[in-house]
Amino acid sequence: MMSHPFAFMRLPYAVLIALDSRMYHYWMQPVHYLVRIVHIISMSGFFGIDMIFGAALFRRNGHAALAAITRLIVPWLHTLFAVAMLSGVGLFFYDPVHIGSRGYLTPKLLLIALALALAAFCHRRVYMPALGGGPAGMLRARAAAGLSLLLWSGVIVMSCLNSEGVPKVFLR
Repeated sequence: MMSHPFAFMRLPYAVLIALDSRMYHYWMQPVHYLVRIVHIISMSGFFGIDMIFGAALFRRNGHAALAAITRLIVPWLHTLFAVAMLSGVGLFFYDPVHIGSRGYLTPKLLLIALALALAAFCHRRVYMPALGGGPAGMLRARAAAGLSLLLWSGVIVMSCLNSEGVPKVFLR
């Protein structure tokens, strides 16, 4: 049997067992699927709004529209991100041994950390000057938005792969 390429990144089994709470599991069991639905909807809403922001940045000579769009969508972006994170943490603690034992959780968490670091860095230093209308600022903002979309796409891919588990590969 071939080893999983991300096997070295798995969270230690002892840590996952220590995080497991049967009381929380049984408490959440009746609403588990509702929390999953909230997580999926909030995650897709967040990603969709991030795409709208990226598309607005790539629009030529649309600085006034960009500022208006940004004022409208940023509160939604922050709210949906918070809901996605809280529901995601809740889902992880529902069954940490099962979820954490799969090979795609750690890459997903690393991509989330990178995307958050990029957002924290770019918020004041890149996006705000771009809203002011400077051409050099727009180029950096477009690059940052493209990288952000790439990182969040990676998070979604890793989420999907982690939920399915790793197929068994047998070599003869």
